[in-house]
Amino acid sequence: MQSSEKRVVFNQLVTQIHLCKMCPRLAGRTRVFSDKNGSLDAKVLFVAEAPGRLGADQTGIPLYGDQTGRNFDVLLSSICWERAEVFVTNALLCNPRSESGNNDKPQMAEIRNCVRFLEKTIDIVAPRIIVPLGVKSLDALAIIEEHNIELRRHVGQDFAWRGIRLVPLYHPSPKVCNIHRSLNLQQDDFRRLSDLLINM
Repeated sequence: MQSSEKRVVFNQLVTQIHLCKMCPRLAGRTRVFSDKNGSLDAKVLFVAEAPGRLGADQTGIPLYGDQTGRNFDVLLSSICWERAEVFVTNALLCNPRSESGNNDKPQMAEIRNCVRFLEKTIDIVAPRIIVPLGVKSLDALAIIEEHNIELRRHVGQDFAWRGIRLVPLYHPSPKVCNIHRSLNLQQDDFRRLSDLLINM
């Protein structure tokens, strides 16, 4: 797809997403999908889980504006990558909240509603590598095309998926960094990711 055609199709997708009313719980939430997501010619596409209440829901930029976003920027900087070089999106494009108003996990029904947008994004960007950040992102990709990848077993490994390399990594949220995989270990993961792209 030529760059001019990509832009037209992408703009159409942005409009579709901003008009979507499929998920009752997400009514009135910011649809975090626009030119702010990154380059349509990116070689690497990151798929996080959902926009954060204090970050992307307010800024309109995925993985930006809160501690998770700051961690993600640290990881990118550690391998000398910039946001303008990559594309960042989410399995769920609106911020899910619990009854108390805090961030909540995306429900599978919501991800199923949103996955058509993710599939179209992948088709437009046509990245060489997709990096699902977290289990929910892996689940979303499995809806598009089945895989047997498990985050704990396969973190940092690369797999063939729809003619693209799929590299599952942990989400850079503070909770994950404190409990499941430290920021230092995640920096090691990102270095291996950079090496993979260099050697492709």
